[in-house]
Amino acid sequence: MPELDVIVVGAGPGGATAALDLARVGANVALVDGSFPREKACGGGVTARALALVAHDMPEVGSGRTIRSLKFETGGAAAEVGLPGEAALEVFSRETFDSALLRCAIAAGARHVDARVRALARDGQFWRAELSNGRSLRAPWLLGADGAGGIVRRHVFRAFERRHLSIAAGSYVDGADCHEIVIGFVDRPRGYLWSFPRPGHLAVGACAQADEASTAELHAVTDRWLDGYAPAAGLPRRRYAWPIPSLNAKDLDRERPAGPGWMLVGDAAGLVDPITREGIYFAMRSGKVAAASLLGPEGSREYAAAIRDEIHAELRRAAALRAGFFRPRFTRLLIQALNASPAIRDVMADLVAGRQPYRGLKRRLLRTWELGLMFRMLRSS
Repeated sequence: MPELDVIVVGAGPGGATAALDLARVGANVALVDGSFPREKACGGGVTARALALVAHDMPEVGSGRTIRSLKFETGGAAAEVGLPGEAALEVFSRETFDSALLRCAIAAGARHVDARVRALARDGQFWRAELSNGRSLRAPWLLGADGAGGIVRRHVFRAFERRHLSIAAGSYVDGADCHEIVIGFVDRPRGYLWSFPRPGHLAVGACAQADEASTAELHAVTDRWLDGYAPAAGLPRRRYAWPIPSLNAKDLDRERPAGPGWMLVGDAAGLVDPITREGIYFAMRSGKVAAASLLGPEGSREYAAAIRDEIHAELRRAAALRAGFFRPRFTRLLIQALNASPAIRDVMADLVAGRQPYRGLKRRLLRTWELGLMFRMLRSS
């Protein structure tokens, strides 16, 4: 049984980023994931701030699409928001993006183990991982980057309850050729729909809290929308569904990102924006923080403090806005505001790009001087 420094379970953006940083400084890292190559239930939009985290390691990600405008829809009304310069979104197939990150981690020295973790146990100061290929791994550190339903979170902390999750359900539309992102606000079930043009296919899905909607209801939302969307006419659809953490402020306060010899990153730690359900940036950022903390003197304590101070603080602000954000009155006013005010469109572009944090959002909206419109929007939220 080879002696390791770190077992990273899950080779998505969070796990691969952590393994890359650890391997680069000489750590002996096993990156365990038997799912590659695979697509994921995700729009695939990667913000500039997410790409910046790995820009030096992954200058050529592969084929993506640069999107410079978003279309928002609700109740028959629509508005377009430009994404100029660094606000542009790069849209990738997750198979392409995640595989590129995995290759970078391997090139840095991480060992990819093409298997699944079947069982975990504490063995003195070490973790023992029993694998689906009949082998086992042993290391003093365990990083859980295996998603919301992963084995690491269930073993070291607790599984998410249904109320802690959103459900994303939709279809990949093969052969669709379009270059627009559409975000549609949905009243029943309350949430939103997205359409992202990936290379080779269109990723369309709807998302709502798991205790307020069923997978069947969300598939019905996306099917109705696709039936009226010209670029998807007559093209084959491949359905998918996936759970996404969506925590409120009290849930975040109860989270435990790390403990003796272990850390959780990305979805496994619940690090997803509860409004947009965007998690790629937070997965990669938490992966980098985990690697840096593991190499430091405080280890788990340093990582937990950093996650609470940086990422939880941002997600807590989003959670405070979530309840009002999807109310029909607010979404109608939002569309009106986007059509009426270039300044508000600029705010939305920066919010989508990750350049405008939730901290200071209301203050910036009020500084647009669209006071009457802002007053009605903020009251409705």
